[in-house]
Amino acid sequence: MSRITTIGVLGGYGAVGSAVVRRLHQSTAALLLVAGRDLGRAEKLVRSLDANGALAEPVAVDLADPAALDRLAARCDLLVNCAGPSYRVLDTVARAALRNGADYVDAAGDDPTFLRLTTDGGAREWQAAGRVALLSAGALPGLSGLLPRHLATTVGRASRLDAYLGGVAPLSPAAAGDVLLSRGPEHGIPGAGWRDGVVRERSLEPRRGLSLAAFPRPVDAFPFLATEAVRLARALQIGEVNWYTAFGGGRLPEQLALSWALDDTDTSEVVNAAAEDVRRHGTWYGQEFHLWGGNDAETPPRVLSLACEDSYELSGFLATAAATAVLAGETPVGVHFAADVLIPTEIFQALAVDPAATISLDGPGVPALPQ
Repeated sequence: MSRITTIGVLGGYGAVGSAVVRRLHQSTAALLLVAGRDLGRAEKLVRSLDANGALAEPVAVDLADPAALDRLAARCDLLVNCAGPSYRVLDTVARAALRNGADYVDAAGDDPTFLRLTTDGGAREWQAAGRVALLSAGALPGLSGLLPRHLATTVGRASRLDAYLGGVAPLSPAAAGDVLLSRGPEHGIPGAGWRDGVVRERSLEPRRGLSLAAFPRPVDAFPFLATEAVRLARALQIGEVNWYTAFGGGRLPEQLALSWALDDTDTSEVVNAAAEDVRRHGTWYGQEFHLWGGNDAETPPRVLSLACEDSYELSGFLATAAATAVLAGETPVGVHFAADVLIPTEIFQALAVDPAATISLDGPGVPALPQ
């Protein structure tokens, strides 16, 4: 009798983790280990699952306890990390997976984690073990790097990409911590754009009151050239990339600016600011990409717009898709960003029929950027 596949979901009762657990519970026959510090919350989530889905078991695990992490990883064929904040998790969970012979998917895990796992011979460790680690398997970064790759298949040679990502959403303390700490060149550069293979600092200004198909009301867009955008530009050989964070409310960007100016890492005021924006404007999230092909700047762009109510559910969608691909042997061994190895058109097609979001192609354009 073959052994049942076991998937551990660390942070499995959180905003993203619970979405991953629910989705895997319905789509796989694996045993699910719903893990985290709060056993009571894990037990509550397990009790809420439909009895017709996969088996699920609550497990108490503290990230600060290496022995507990090893015990969890030793039971798993695949370990999915949805715990945060990412700047504290870094490579801790991934290394526990590798030590115990499990594959790994991280709904966050951005460039600092990648560097820790791949420098000083780290990449060879994963290759030699025949194990997979997929990082940035969430809404942003992750889906934000996959959808433009699908859009690029519709235009031939891409020459310019404008991206708008954000909205209005509550922030968990872990998510707020990641937002506060996502500063420095390992994350991206405010005000920068990509021009002909070079990062051009201070080349873009905020854009106020934009009406875009992905958002139900006008947004203010602030340029931030994320490292994901640079990887995307290089992969698609795009000469111009303008990458924006979109805010549907005013309190969160105000508080972030203040916290950054004071170098304050306390998340409580950021969480409160996001909650105030939600009270005023509701909850909604979107991603919109405008892609020009060829050299004719007068040709209208192809536009891909994604809209949803819950960005955490969107992250759960992609983390689940990444986990499924790893279990099916569809991803190469080694350490990778999810957007570099998942198949963009398959992800687009799956999301197009998923209730988590609505997608449209060839939406309206936006005013041209100042040249």
